[in-house]
Amino acid sequence: MNAFDRGAAYYEAFANATQRLRREGPFLLEQLQRAPGNRVLDMACGTGPHALFFAENGADVTAIDFSETMLAYAKEHRPHPHITYTPGDMRAATGGPYDLALCLGNSLCLLNTENDLHAAFIGVFKALSPGGLFVTQTLNYSAPAAREPRHRIERAKIGDEQVVAVKSLVPDENHTLLSLNYFAHTPEGYETISEATMLRNWTEEELLDIARDAGFASLEVFGSCEKKPFEPEGSTDILLVLRKSEKV
Repeated sequence: MNAFDRGAAYYEAFANATQRLRREGPFLLEQLQRAPGNRVLDMACGTGPHALFFAENGADVTAIDFSETMLAYAKEHRPHPHITYTPGDMRAATGGPYDLALCLGNSLCLLNTENDLHAAFIGVFKALSPGGLFVTQTLNYSAPAAREPRHRIERAKIGDEQVVAVKSLVPDENHTLLSLNYFAHTPEGYETISEATMLRNWTEEELLDIARDAGFASLEVFGSCEKKPFEPEGSTDILLVLRKSEKV
């Protein structure tokens, strides 16, 4: 879970925050409106695009991340009076109660064991207010494209640096190797940063089983933010909307 530490600023090359929130925003605002209040927990918040989005739409946001460099970047570049950025482990949600919890960006796949994933769901369940929602987004590793090695290349200007960012995903049974490589042309010369971590290829069935074990009774599954039905062989994402019972 220590990937992304060195390249927090360069990771913005992959974020495409404006485009991403244009796609995800309507769905996320719908969940905020369905939640019993406006207290939001953004888990594995990264550089803060979702935290800022919710704060600008009336939420009080607690944004946590395991990476101190990600948090430092978020605090500097996406500050807001209604966001509290704080170090935190998604396996141990604290504080609250929250009305809406989020774990987006395939972050749950950084948890490699069922015990870790179960701890994350239990922690969120306990931290939610009655009727609170938990929204998760992971890649669908059952789709044919996700079962093949693939690369994504982005170019971006970050500050006064020109950055080429290369993301490589190499699947192996129920895991996928994630490699991030950054090539930056800075005023002082050239810099390269490489980071890697192993992702767990969680399935829809595994995620739902652990959600039920954690106590969530209302479970919705979508294949996209447009709320298309989830299809194991066709959907890019697994999008869960879990609700804690109002009678707890």
